[in-house]
Amino acid sequence: MRVINIFIFLILFSYFKLFSQNEVSGKYFLVGESEYKITYFSPSNLNFKNNNIKRLVIVLHGNNRTAITRQNDIIQAANTENKYLETLIISPHFIGTQELIDNNLDDFHLYWKDTGWMEGSNSNSSGAYPRDESFSSYEVMDDIISQVILGENFPNLRQIVLTGFSGGGQFINRYASSNRVHEIFENEFNIDFRYIVASPSSYLYFNDERRIDGTLDQFETPISTNCGTFDNYKYGTKMLNQYMKFYSIDTLINRYKRRKISYGVGSRDNNPNSSSLDKTCPAMYQGNHRLERATVFTNYLKHFYGDLGENHKLHIAQGVYHNSTTFYNRINIRPLLFPEIINEIPEPLYIEKNYKINIYPSPGSYHLIINNINNHKIKKITIFDMYGREIKNFSYTKNSNNRILVNTSKLSDGLYFIFFNTFEGSLAKKLKFIVRN
Repeated sequence: MRVINIFIFLILFSYFKLFSQNEVSGKYFLVGESEYKITYFSPSNLNFKNNNIKRLVIVLHGNNRTAITRQNDIIQAANTENKYLETLIISPHFIGTQELIDNNLDDFHLYWKDTGWMEGSNSNSSGAYPRDESFSSYEVMDDIISQVILGENFPNLRQIVLTGFSGGGQFINRYASSNRVHEIFENEFNIDFRYIVASPSSYLYFNDERRIDGTLDQFETPISTNCGTFDNYKYGTKMLNQYMKFYSIDTLINRYKRRKISYGVGSRDNNPNSSSLDKTCPAMYQGNHRLERATVFTNYLKHFYGDLGENHKLHIAQGVYHNSTTFYNRINIRPLLFPEIINEIPEPLYIEKNYKINIYPSPGSYHLIINNINNHKIKKITIFDMYGREIKNFSYTKNSNNRILVNTSKLSDGLYFIFFNTFEGSLAKKLKFIVRN
C-alpha cells in the first residue's frame, strides 16, 4: 500500500510540476512592430468581435510565473460576481530563461532573466539565446493594452483593471506611475483605468524618507545607514531604468497621485520568514513583512501627498495568507476587480458622416500620402504619437492634386494618430497609421 501511495504521489507531483510554472501558452501578442512574442493566457479569443465586453482585467503572476493560476483566480471571482460575460481576462506570461529551454521555444519568444520583469527591465539576450531587440516589460504591457483597444474587437470596452499579486504587485506598483498609454486612452477613448497592487514584497517610494523603526506612520530620512542603496530603484527614485526615465520624477509623482490605485494584502500575510519575501536591506526599511509593508506604504502616501480622496486605500483580506486564489476571491476584494462602469461611450470623433479621406501606405517608411483631402473644410493637421505627444502640425490649403505628402522619414517606428481640424474648430476625423523605417 505504501508503494502505491508513493507511486500516486510521484504521478501527482509530476503532473503539477509539468503544468505549473513551466506551462507556456500558445497565445501571444507581437511586441512593437517586431516579430517578437509575449505569451498570455485568456479564456477568450481576442481575434473575434465581442460587443458584450465592457471591462478588461489584466492580471500578473509572481516570481513562480503561474500565469494560468492568476487567470483562473480572476475567472472564479468574475463568475461569483456575475461579471464574467462582460469581462475580458488576460494573464501575460513573462517567460524566464529556464522556461525557454524546457519548452524548446522558438527564437521569437521574449524572455527575462530572474525577476527583472517585475521592475520594468528589458528582456534578455544571451550567447545561447540571442535576440536582436530588447523590450522593457512595461513596454510590453503598453503594447498589450494598445493592441486590445486599437484592435477594435471590443468596441464597448470602457474600463481597464490592472492587477498583480506578489511579484505582479511589484510590477503594477511601479508601472502605475510610468504607464505611457494611460493618458491617451483615457482622454481619447474615454477608458477608465484602475490599478490593484496586491501583496508585493516592496514598493516604490518617491523621496528618501522611510518609516521610523518601530512605527507604522512616522517617517524621516535615515540619519545614518549601512544600506546605501535603500533609495535606488526599484525601492526609490535614484538610478531609474530606461523606461522609468521617460518622464521626470515630478511627473511620476504627480501621475501616481492621480491614479485610481487600491492596495490589498491578507491579514495573515505577516510571516517575516517567508521564503518569497524580499529581505534585502532596502526592503527591510519598508517593514518586516508584507502586511506591515502595505500598511506603512499607504500611511507613507498620506504623509507624502496629503489628502488622497478615494484613491490609494488599503484593503485587508481577512484570514488570507500569501495566496492569490483566496485573496482575489474575498468578498471585499472582488468588487475592486469589477467596479461599476460609469463611462459613457463617447461621440465619434468627427462632425460629418461620410469621409473619403484616406492615408497610405501603412505601414509606411519615408512618406505618408493623404488623399481626397480637398473634399473637406480642413484647416489644420496634427500628428501625435501613441503616448499623446504632438509630433508635428501644419496648416492646409487646397491644391490641384487633392492630396498632400507628409515626410515621415524622421519618425521612429511605431503607431501614430493624425487629426484633421475644420475651420469651425471641430475635430473632423482621426486616423491612425504605422511607421516602419
